[in-house]
Parts: sequence; C-alpha cells; structure tokens
Amino acid sequence: MYRIGYLPEAIDNMLQIEDYLNEYSPIAADRFADELEKRVESLKTHPFIYQAYEKDPFFRRMVFDDYLLFYSVDEIRQLVVIHHIFHHSKDINRYMPPR
Repeated sequence: MYRIGYLPEAIDNMLQIEDYLNEYSPIAADRFADELEKRVESLKTHPFIYQAYEKDPFFRRMVFDDYLLFYSVDEIRQLVVIHHIFHHSKDINRYMPPR
C-alpha cells in the first residue's frame, strides 16, 4: 500500500478551492472535500489508475467533477505525491511549468 503526501502548493490549491466554494455553498465545499479525500485514498491501492499527463509523463492526471489533480508516484518509496489541484478552466501551463 502506498502512502500519500501533499506538496505545499497542493494544500494551498485545496484550501483556496474550499474557501471559494464555501462562500457560495458550504454543502458544495463539503462535497468537494469528501470527494477529494475519497479519490486520493483510492491512490493508496491503485496509484496508476489515472492516465499519465501528456505534456509531462512524470505526472499523472486525475479528473473529478470540475477539477484536475496532478500527482506523481514514487515506486521505490511507495509514495504518491499530490502536486496540484486545479479547476479545469485554469491555464494549466501557467501552473505546471516544465520540470
């Protein structure tokens, strides 16, 4: 079973999304947090279930609702690292510069 780690950017992304949603609908914010937790937890047992990101295969891309989650898998350390979480309307290239 893999462990899950979050980079500071991913935590910031998540908090910003939850704050934004909470302004308009606390129920939507709770639903987002619950769905995110469920999806991320599934990576513990199935880290390769989502497709590699076409612009940089180091990352894998999870799509859920209106959001994209980018993560990487470290097989040696048995670790899934969450890098970014974006609304699909964001300019991904701006936030995901080439490594």
